[in-house]
Amino acid sequence: MLRTLVSASALALAAASASFAGQGDFTYGIGYAAANLTDSSASVDVGAVTLRGDYQFTQHFGFEGQLDFGVSDDTLIVANTPVDVELNYALAGFVIARAPVSENANLFARVGYATADVGASVPGVSITDSLDGFAFGVGGEYFFDERNGFRVDYTNYDFGNSDGNVYAITYVRRFGGGR
Repeated sequence: MLRTLVSASALALAAASASFAGQGDFTYGIGYAAANLTDSSASVDVGAVTLRGDYQFTQHFGFEGQLDFGVSDDTLIVANTPVDVELNYALAGFVIARAPVSENANLFARVGYATADVGASVPGVSITDSLDGFAFGVGGEYFFDERNGFRVDYTNYDFGNSDGNVYAITYVRRFGGGR
């Protein structure tokens, strides 16, 4: 199932990049995110593979979509019982503003909305829950050449009664004629 979703996402990104080529900058990226999810009673650390697609209308403004698949879980001890906690997936959309620092580097800020599906299990019982809320973050990108680069970012997710702090590093591939 996961392999099918990742393959379908990669095909969709490739098709979208071909249709937008020449109009502006379109980027896609794949990377790793480390997330700390906290509520009033517990804190867990999980990891995810991150897929991103970004379309930059101008040199300074664009939007991006992000899909995360959980790959690293955490265990809490509740009443002497280990509880496994995992991020199943998260989906987010952002408006992004960039400030070029040089020809190959830029800083950015982003604000958007996210939904996440998390699960918890003990032997014989498992539950899932959906979280959704606003998100904002900052980061930077550096391109080694005209098309290839990397990105680091921090994003805070406000899910009402819980909070997510996520740090990510991503390989970025650029298409289009905006540069």
